[in-house]
Amino acid sequence: MKNHPEKILCIKTEDFFKEGEWEGFKISNLDYYKKIIKEKQIFMPREDIEEDPNYKQIIAQVLLRHDDRYFLHKQEDSAEGRLNGLWPLFLGGHIEEFDNNPNADIIETALLRELDEEVTIDGNITNKEFLGLVYVNDQTPVTRVHTGLVYLFDIDSEEVHIKEDGLKEVGFVTLDYLKENVKHLTPWSRLIINYL
Repeated sequence: MKNHPEKILCIKTEDFFKEGEWEGFKISNLDYYKKIIKEKQIFMPREDIEEDPNYKQIIAQVLLRHDDRYFLHKQEDSAEGRLNGLWPLFLGGHIEEFDNNPNADIIETALLRELDEEVTIDGNITNKEFLGLVYVNDQTPVTRVHTGLVYLFDIDSEEVHIKEDGLKEVGFVTLDYLKENVKHLTPWSRLIINYL
């Protein structure tokens, strides 16, 4: 049986930055970027573009919040070894070709799939908000080829448990705790805490 390569959503860098390159956490002109991603999205084998700066791999990312506290976890042994030992605020990952459904938003479909793969939530999502986009062009192999779509999901319970290998739960923490421990956070997580 032939294995088919994992195909992920990406967009040509020149299309994504048609209005000019930016970096950091972008909270303005969000409808424009969502429209560009929808219109120009392509699915390519991950192995073909993993380190190709001509494409931006779009990553669906979500923060979980309960009563002004944020879910934090630690990556111990992930496929993305360059981030091991750091604390991500985000859950999520690549948007895959099978997330594409004509009756649903592909980004939300990917977010919900990633949440289901990574955690068990013994509660309900009470609110969903698109916060912005994150991109850092520091020329490291991870950041220069990825752009994150950052969502915030409010939930009505702190009962969230990791179920994916390589992740370890820390639990729900305050914004002050995040700021005091910023050096332990992943680069994208460091950027977002000033906007929470």
